[in-house]
Amino acid sequence: MANKRAHGERNQKLSEELLVGGFYFDWSITTGFYSAIHFVEDKIFPLEVKSIHCANINEARRVLGVKGRHQTREDLVALSIPKVHYAYKWLDDQSRNARYKTYKVNKGLAEKAKQYLTIIHQECSK
Repeated sequence: MANKRAHGERNQKLSEELLVGGFYFDWSITTGFYSAIHFVEDKIFPLEVKSIHCANINEARRVLGVKGRHQTREDLVALSIPKVHYAYKWLDDQSRNARYKTYKVNKGLAEKAKQYLTIIHQECSK
């Protein structure tokens, strides 16, 4: 099994390089969100859900009966790491916007994504 924290840090580095590159701000945000996924999963799992041991997001999704992994993860972040819930949800929303609505994302949004990712990384590293 891959080391989630290391994977998150690798994605974070790419996100920062894309930001500095000054062109692919949409992908800077998207890779930042993918990094956040790894950080929060590393922090949350394993955990008990309804008295059932869950080692990963798929097991938690099945136990909770939630439609998808993204919703499951968002719910677990809200419960387990409430300090970063807003930042996580913001990154998720902005990543979806960049992937599915428009790739024309400005530098300011990418910089804000970096700030939120830093908050998530710090909190998940505790």
